[in-house]
Amino acid sequence: MSDTERPPVPQYGEYAPPGYVPPVPGPNDLKPLPYDGVAPGAPAGRTRRTWDVVLTVILLVLGLIGASLGVIYGVMFTDPALLRDVLAQQGYPGFDAQPGAVPAVLVISHIVLYLLAIGGSIPLLIGKRIAFWVPLAAGIVAAIIFWSCMFIVISSDPGFLTTQVPVP
Repeated sequence: MSDTERPPVPQYGEYAPPGYVPPVPGPNDLKPLPYDGVAPGAPAGRTRRTWDVVLTVILLVLGLIGASLGVIYGVMFTDPALLRDVLAQQGYPGFDAQPGAVPAVLVISHIVLYLLAIGGSIPLLIGKRIAFWVPLAAGIVAAIIFWSCMFIVISSDPGFLTTQVPVP
């Protein structure tokens, strides 16, 4: 047999052919594996961060509560008589403003932002990436929209801004 020809390597269950010599392992072939069973040089997977999962779930629950409140306020803004009654209970005189498109903006924006928060954070959690920033950012944007809508509705009545509330 020449130097370039090697005898065939026996397959599982076969006997070695005559003259076959198994290869001798070298010093680099017998390295012990670390305790976690990952081979040296193998790409390590991402680790799940428990704090991120807990914080993301808490923020999503708070986001659901906030989105529900945004929808309730949006429904409340659709009825000017209800606004008038609520403000009269707090000591303010008549309220003569039309909210316009503010209720629709408030309801739609809060629902869409909550769905974006869920749709953005769940894939990040599955991929073991940091995800708490998605519902946090959605909550900040929702709060800005909410307070802007409140300001627009309240400031839409010019007489309301000049009234003084009697202090009990």
